[in-house]
Amino acid sequence: MKSRKLATLLVLCALLGLGVPAAHGELGAVSGIGVDVEIARVLDEIESGTARQARLAEEAQALTSKRAHTHDTLKARVRALYRVTRAGMAPVAGGFDAVRQHVARVRRLTSFIRNDASELKRVELRGGAIRNESGAVTAELARARARLASLQEHDGTAAGGNDMMQVLAQSGTAAPHANGNGGFYGIRFSDEKEDPGTGFEALRGKLAAPVSGDLRVVDARRDESDGPGIELQAPVGTSVRAAAAGRVAFADRYGSYGQLVILDHGDGYYTAYGGLGAVEVRVGDDLSVNARVGSIGGERSPSGLFFEVRKGTRTLPPRAWLGL
Repeated sequence: MKSRKLATLLVLCALLGLGVPAAHGELGAVSGIGVDVEIARVLDEIESGTARQARLAEEAQALTSKRAHTHDTLKARVRALYRVTRAGMAPVAGGFDAVRQHVARVRRLTSFIRNDASELKRVELRGGAIRNESGAVTAELARARARLASLQEHDGTAAGGNDMMQVLAQSGTAAPHANGNGGFYGIRFSDEKEDPGTGFEALRGKLAAPVSGDLRVVDARRDESDGPGIELQAPVGTSVRAAAAGRVAFADRYGSYGQLVILDHGDGYYTAYGGLGAVEVRVGDDLSVNARVGSIGGERSPSGLFFEVRKGTRTLPPRAWLGL
């Protein structure tokens, strides 16, 4: 799905100079290319809501079993108390010890019954709260699914899509643009040939390692339609650092990339850092090489940083750039 492609995200960064609005605007205000990011956001909402609904259903089922057990226990103890008190003054014939045991038994059963009644009330109150919460989640999911259907219909008819990606790659007309909602800033794609002795091109084979220490390097990709990346597998919490000096172009959650930071290095070059747990930069920050970007998260097992190098919308072999 296009909403899962990092190439589209990079295109969107460039197009923001042309007025792409915040993701929470009305559908009519979202440009064709901006629909992709909104679809990804709504999919995340649906996934989160579905998981929440499942947790509520599981808790409701457990409460139903607990309510039945508590009710049966309470009923049995009430009957036992009735049988004990029905004897009236009969224990007096057995002397003081018999009376003492009788009183203790009555008190114990009475205490148990009070506790059972309180627990039954608590279970019923929680059950009512779960029903209300589940109803609210169901309504939220219905709205999100309706929103998704509208977005997908809009995405199928709106201008932009892959044709816009081709136009962008050929024209490079988007100017830098500050975005108040903190999502992106505009990026210029350039088709001019770089001097191999200067700029990011000169760093081929010399990029700083974004993760250091004991790690395992594995070829990987986050979208089958995208090119190669690598996973630098390391423990959760390991520092992630900028492979080269650049400006933060994106810092947010993005589909299968998880928490993602994209650095713009100029001349159409980018590095992408996915699978983060903590993100310690904001859009527009200028970072030096080895500046801390964040740390590795634990959403995947084994944990690690997913790293890509890109030229415009093309994915480049990262090992060659890192000298691996």
